[in-house]
Amino acid sequence: LPQFDPEDEKGKIDKILERRRAETREGKADELIARAKALDERAKAISQQLSSLGGAAQVEVPTQAAASSGGAASGDIIAKGKEQWELQECYNCHKLFGQGGKKRGPELDNIGNLMTPEQLKEKIFDPKSWMAEGFEKQYEKGKMPDKYKDLMFPEEIDALVAFLASLKDSSVSTPKPIKKN
Repeated sequence: LPQFDPEDEKGKIDKILERRRAETREGKADELIARAKALDERAKAISQQLSSLGGAAQVEVPTQAAASSGGAASGDIIAKGKEQWELQECYNCHKLFGQGGKKRGPELDNIGNLMTPEQLKEKIFDPKSWMAEGFEKQYEKGKMPDKYKDLMFPEEIDALVAFLASLKDSSVSTPKPIKKN
């Protein structure tokens, strides 16, 4: 049986709920207050710069596109996907890198060679859409939860899919996926 550290579990729950809290009225207010403070500081800095120049100066203000262009590189999205693997506790059912819980689900070290990202996403959204060869009993019992589309934000699912799609260790015999519906 897996051993659980209550502080570790609390940290995982806080991480999962962090974005949900940000979506609440209080979370949005906190974000707006922080942005207002940052804008105020920027305005003061610009005002000081103008005063020191003795007149009008050209100040380059970053655009929204420039601010968001530093988005997640492929390594970042895979790291975020690995984080989702841990937060959603996929290791309780699946083995990966020789580690993991009971064999309720297949070992996934080579899943990236067997399924496309679209197929992986379909499996996460609809666990009955694919079955792993040799896991007929687990499939029939519906062992894989049908909750992730409700628990995770789309970008978190995309990150998990990117992480899984990157797993291409052909020395591990990941069971063949079989399309079911």
